[in-house]
Amino acid sequence: MPTKTRILLGMSGGTDSSVAAILLQQAGYEVIGVTFRFYEHNSDQHYLEKAKNMADFLHIPHYVVDKREEFSHIVIQNFVDEYMAGRTPFPCVHCNMHVKWISLLEQAALLNCSYIATGHYANCIENQGITYITKGIDDSKDQTFFLWGMPDEAIQRVVFPLGSYRYKEVHALAKKHALPIVQGNKNSVGACFCPSDYRPFLKELAKAQNLPIKKGVFTDEIGEIIGSHQGYPFYTIGQRRGLGVQHTKPLYVQKIDKQSNIITLAEKTACYQSTIEVEQLIYRHESDLQQNLIAKIQYRKQASCCTLTLHNEHTATIVLHTPATGIAKGQSIVLYHNERLIGGGVVENAY
Repeated sequence: MPTKTRILLGMSGGTDSSVAAILLQQAGYEVIGVTFRFYEHNSDQHYLEKAKNMADFLHIPHYVVDKREEFSHIVIQNFVDEYMAGRTPFPCVHCNMHVKWISLLEQAALLNCSYIATGHYANCIENQGITYITKGIDDSKDQTFFLWGMPDEAIQRVVFPLGSYRYKEVHALAKKHALPIVQGNKNSVGACFCPSDYRPFLKELAKAQNLPIKKGVFTDEIGEIIGSHQGYPFYTIGQRRGLGVQHTKPLYVQKIDKQSNIITLAEKTACYQSTIEVEQLIYRHESDLQQNLIAKIQYRKQASCCTLTLHNEHTATIVLHTPATGIAKGQSIVLYHNERLIGGGVVENAY
């Protein structure tokens, strides 16, 4: 009897990764589950129990790997460094690029797994010998935006079982197989290691590292002081809420000056930008950059057609055909050609 192909599945114990396990089993794989300990709120370890219980239910081996120290040094420290530099970090992408997928590959090697898998809503295709990530069929759950920095080896070896399913179909499969899903868990918002209001978390970490966050002033476009703020790291380009400034029209964060600790506010019409300087550019093949590209800067915002001028292997200028607001240094800009993920980079400047 031939040996089944062994595949390592990242498991959270939730619906998506659990249904992914079932689909992989049905496809004939020998599935092994792994749950990484990246960060835990206080002593909260319920997710480990959820994942173990699900693995037991599905009769698959399950491993727990502690990556908290690595995650802290690489992801959380970058989060602090970027905000203190007056930029807006994207921890999920930074984790995918430097921790999560590398950890999966390392564990796959230890367990002799030929492939790796996750519960992402995405697909893979091969074109002229190059493997590309493509969008899943459910646009509302598409997660390719977070995957632009995946290491090449991970792209070559990954399987996305949910890419051909819609969200409702996945939940129907979970119900059909009577999976013991713990109800009441909401989809996460923002970084996994801090709540949507990141400021108290950042303040605590900055204090522990002797990084002072000082109050400063808001000015208008001509430099007149119109209010005070709690410190530049607590604000991001395009922000409107929580400014505490009274004005005849809504104001948005237009510029953050770290050196002077001055934040410039302006009306929305003055905040549109179309030219973006990009660094840390990654792409599958240089010829892809000559296609009709679409750029996406924020996960839930509308994408825009764009023109890209490559300066060297990892830097470029991107001009959006439709100007956008809220383009902050440190954010990701993700590039597509139709449904295909071409690559991405980090915003260094926008105007």
